Amino acid sequence: MGAAMSGFLRDLRIVLRQLGRAPLFALAAVITLGLGIGANTAIFSTLDALLLRMLPVRDAGHVYTVTLEHGGTQPPNTSGTGFGNTSFAFPVFERLRERTDVFDALIAHVPLGGGKVAVRVGDTPDERAGEEVSGNYFSGLGAPMESGRGLTDDEERTHAQVAVISDRFWQEAFGGAPDVIGRTLFVKGVPLTVVGVTAPAFHGVSYLGGVDFWIPLQTRPELAAWGDTKESLYGSPKWWAVPMVARLRAGMTPVAAVHALQASFWQASEESAGKLDRAKWPATLGFTAVRGVLGAEGRYGPALRIMMTLVALVLLIACTNVALLITARNHARRREFAVRLALGANSQQLLRQFLIESVLLVGAGSLLGWALAMMVTHALAVWAHIETGLAPDSAVLGVTLLVATVTALVFGLVPLRGMLRLDLDDELKAGRQMSGVSRAQTFAGNAAMAVQVALCFTLLTASALAVRSLLHFEERDLGMDAQRVLVFDVTPQQVTTDTQALGFYTRLMQRLEGVPGVESASLVRFRPGSSWLMSGGIHLDGVLLHEASGAKAGISANDVGPGYFSTMGIGLLQGRSIEEGDRDGAPLVAVVNEEFAQRYLKNGALGHRIDQDPGYLIVGVVKDSKYKNVTENTRPTVYYSLAQRGMMGQVTVAVRAGGNPMALLPDVSRAVREIDPSIPLQKPMTEETQFAESYLVPRLFSRLAVGFGLLAAVLVATGLYGTLAYRVQRRRAEIGVRMALGAERGRIVVMVLGESLRMAGGGLLLGAPLCVMIAHLLRSQLYQLDPLDPFSLSVALCLTVLVAVLAALVPARRAASLDPMEALRVE
Repeated sequence: MGAAMSGFLRDLRIVLRQLGRAPLFALAAVITLGLGIGANTAIFSTLDALLLRMLPVRDAGHVYTVTLEHGGTQPPNTSGTGFGNTSFAFPVFERLRERTDVFDALIAHVPLGGGKVAVRVGDTPDERAGEEVSGNYFSGLGAPMESGRGLTDDEERTHAQVAVISDRFWQEAFGGAPDVIGRTLFVKGVPLTVVGVTAPAFHGVSYLGGVDFWIPLQTRPELAAWGDTKESLYGSPKWWAVPMVARLRAGMTPVAAVHALQASFWQASEESAGKLDRAKWPATLGFTAVRGVLGAEGRYGPALRIMMTLVALVLLIACTNVALLITARNHARRREFAVRLALGANSQQLLRQFLIESVLLVGAGSLLGWALAMMVTHALAVWAHIETGLAPDSAVLGVTLLVATVTALVFGLVPLRGMLRLDLDDELKAGRQMSGVSRAQTFAGNAAMAVQVALCFTLLTASALAVRSLLHFEERDLGMDAQRVLVFDVTPQQVTTDTQALGFYTRLMQRLEGVPGVESASLVRFRPGSSWLMSGGIHLDGVLLHEASGAKAGISANDVGPGYFSTMGIGLLQGRSIEEGDRDGAPLVAVVNEEFAQRYLKNGALGHRIDQDPGYLIVGVVKDSKYKNVTENTRPTVYYSLAQRGMMGQVTVAVRAGGNPMALLPDVSRAVREIDPSIPLQKPMTEETQFAESYLVPRLFSRLAVGFGLLAAVLVATGLYGTLAYRVQRRRAEIGVRMALGAERGRIVVMVLGESLRMAGGGLLLGAPLCVMIAHLLRSQLYQLDPLDPFSLSVALCLTVLVAVLAALVPARRAASLDPMEALRVE
C-alpha cells in the first residue's frame, strides 16, 4: 500500500510538472471541458428541477396529483377556473376526502389569485404567491418545517386567520427574524398570524412557481379562491376550481384507487352539475405522480428535452476537441515517450500518468462546469420567473460525476494505442521529431474535424430556426397599440362591497389622469396577454349559440371600464364603447368584437341581446385584438362593463402614456400610494412586455439555442485552428520545399484554406441529415415556420463556412510567412 501510494504521488508530481510546462494546453482543455460539462449540467439541472425531482416530503413516491381523465375539463352546465383537468368542485373534494380506505390524505390547495396577491409586512406593501389549503396540507404531505407548525383541521373548519410562510418569504420580508412566530402578515388587508415557517427546500405544489404563504380555506370575500369574489368554494357547487393532491394508502395503486373511487366521484359530480350523460362527459379520475413543478411538463417539457439534445452535441464537440488536443500533444511527445521506455519505464507507468492527467483535466473542467451551471441555472430561473430554484442537487451532481468519469477514462485511454505501437528505433532517430503527418493521422484528424463541423452545422441550424421563429412572434399584429400602455394590478384593501370598490377605482382613475404624461387610464378584469381569460357558452337573443358543426359556441369575455378601448388603442367600428354611465342599476350593456359580429350577426350587431332576463344590450363593435396570447386564433369576444359585473378583488389598471410608459411608473406609484399607501403595484410592465411574456418559453429557447450555437462555433473554430496550426508546424519542411521551388505565398494560403474548407465540406455533407433530423425535432417549438426553412438553412451553412475560413486565416498566414531557407535549415 505504501509503495503504491508512493508510486502514485511520484506519477502525480510528474504529471503536474508536465502540465506546468504546457499551460496553454491545460487551460484550453479545462475551459473546453468546462463549457461542455457546464452547459449539460445547467440544462439537466433545469430539467430535473422542473420535471423529475421528487417533492421534499415524507414518502414522496405515494403523493399524486388528482386529474380528470377522458372528460378533459369540468362537466357541462358548470364553470371552471384553473388548470382544466386538475380543477374539481368543492363538493367533489368533500365527498372524496371521506374515503379513508383509499387515502391517507386528500388535500385541497387553491391559489388566492391568478398570480401574486397584495400583502403587507409592517408598513411595506408587497406582492406574494399564496394559497388557501385544507387543514391537512402539511401533515398529509409530510412537509418539513423550519420552525413553528403547520395548519390544522380545526383551523380549516373555523377558517382561522393564521398563515404558514415559506423560508424565502421569512428571509426576504421578515429578515429571518427568530421571533416570526406570532407576528402579523396582512393579505389583501386581512391580518393573519404567522404560525409556522417551512423548510428551505419546500416550495409547495403550486403551478410553475414557489408559494410564499398558505392559509386555511376561507369564506371571506377578500380572500376568495382565485381572487374571484363572484364565486365561493362553500357556496358555489357548480364552480370547478379546486386542485387536489392525494397521498394514497400503503399498498393502494393509482389504478386500484380509480376503480374504488369512480362511483363516489360520479355521485359527487352529479351533486355539483346535475344529471350527467356519460356519453357526453365520460370523465374518470386519474392520479399522476408529483414530480418537478406542477404544470411544468406542458410548458417546458418539450423545449427542455430538445435542449438536452442540443447540449449533448455541444459536449460531444468539446470532448472531440480535447481528444484532438491530447492526440496532437502526445504525438509531439512520442520521442519523449520513446526515451522513457528505452530508459526502463514500462507501459503501465505511462498509462497511469495518462489517466492521472486526464482525471486532473476533467476534474478541473468539471469544477469549472459546475460553477458555470450554478450561474446559468440562476439566470434561467430569473428569465423564466421560476421561483422554486433550479440549482443543481445531488442527483445532478451524480450525473455530472458520471459524465466526468467516463470522459476521464476515454481521455486517459486515447493515447494508449499510439504508445503501444511506438517503434523505439524509429522514434529515436535524429530529426524524427520534426517529421510530417502520416496519412492515417491526417485521415483521423479530418474525420474528427468533419464530425465537429457537422455538429456545429446542426446547432447553427437550430439557432437560425429558433431566431426566425422568435421574429415571427415579435412581428405579430396584436390589434392594439401595446407599446405605449403601462399595465399593473391593484387590490383595494378592506373593501367588502362593490360600492366601496367603485368609489376606490373612481378616485384612482381621477388621480391617474391628472399625472403629467398620462393620456388616459382605464380598468380591465384580465389584462390581455396574461394567458387568463373568461370563456364559455352564451345566449344570443335568448337562444344558446352553437357553431355550424353543432357544438356549443366558445366565447371569450372580459370586463372593462370606461375608455378601455381608446386607452388600449383598439379601434371602435360601430356604436359606442363602455361609458361612465354603464354602472350598477343602469341598463346592462356589452360590446362585441368584429369576429363575433361577422360570425353570428352578419346583418348588424347593434341592438341584439346577450344572455337572458333581460340580457346585455350590444351597443358597440370593436376591432379584433389578441386576448390570451399572441398565438391564439381570433375568437368571438364580448366585453362587459366592469361596474355592472362587480369590481371586488384584483383588477388591472391600464395607463396610456404620451411617451415612454415605464418612465411614468414612479409618478403612477406615488398616485396610488396617495389613495392607499398599503397597496402595491403588482406586476407593472408595458402591455407589449405582457404579450412577450406569453411566448416566454420560445424566447428562452431561442436565447439558449443561439448561445449553444455560438459556443459550438467557437469550439469548432478553436479545433480547426489547432489542427491546422499543428499541421503547418509539422509540415514546415514540405512548405519550405514548395516555396523554394517557386510556390507563391498566395498559393500556400490557398492550400491551408483549402484544407480547412475540405474538412468543413465533409462536415456539411455529414451534417445535412442531422440538420433535417434536428429541424423536425424542433417543429413543436417553431411558430409559423417550416422546419426546413431555406433561409435558416442557408444562414447556418454560410456561418459554418465562415467559421472554417476564420479558423484557417492565422495558420495560413503563418505558413505563407515562412522563410523557406530557415525552414529547410531547421529541418
